[in-house]
Amino acid sequence: RFGQPKAFAKFKELTFWKHSYNAMKNITDRQLIISHPALVERFRDDSLCRVFTDNEEVKGKGPLAGIYTAMKIENAEWFVVLSCDIPYINEKTIQTLLDLRHQNVKAVIPNIKGKLHPLIGVYHKSILSIISKQLENHEHKMFSLLEKIVVLYVSENDIDVDLKSFSNINSQKDYLQLVIDENKTDS
Repeated sequence: RFGQPKAFAKFKELTFWKHSYNAMKNITDRQLIISHPALVERFRDDSLCRVFTDNEEVKGKGPLAGIYTAMKIENAEWFVVLSCDIPYINEKTIQTLLDLRHQNVKAVIPNIKGKLHPLIGVYHKSILSIISKQLENHEHKMFSLLEKIVVLYVSENDIDVDLKSFSNINSQKDYLQLVIDENKTDS
């Protein structure tokens, strides 16, 4: 739909992926990128963090495979998951989601204006076995995962953050609108 790798589209002189990286670099211990194999070298040439591809056994099975891979690589209790197409994402939004974690939930997921954002979320490591089983069963949808775990859904009424943080850019039309809106703001 976008016509080129979204991660490398530019907004405010930074590539999209760097906006995601910047939103979490100061509030997470480690950062990594799970990339499509064709983009690994491009990320590595320009990267501020480690770059991996999906584990062989889950290769090409979408965002769920990326989360699985990250959880297999990193020894952490909680994982912040961000897509690369959300140029307005910021540290305050991520910190707000992190602050909402507690022992009774396995994920904190925004539900903004009735739209779920599973790729702007915080996930507990304990769901790795559920993700593994889901991938084994060829269930690649993030929403299927959310149905299987205890999730704290947070709406715009629950968090005091800029709702533009949840704007993702899926097409060239979205990208053009992003640039137009930003130019209006700068004027």
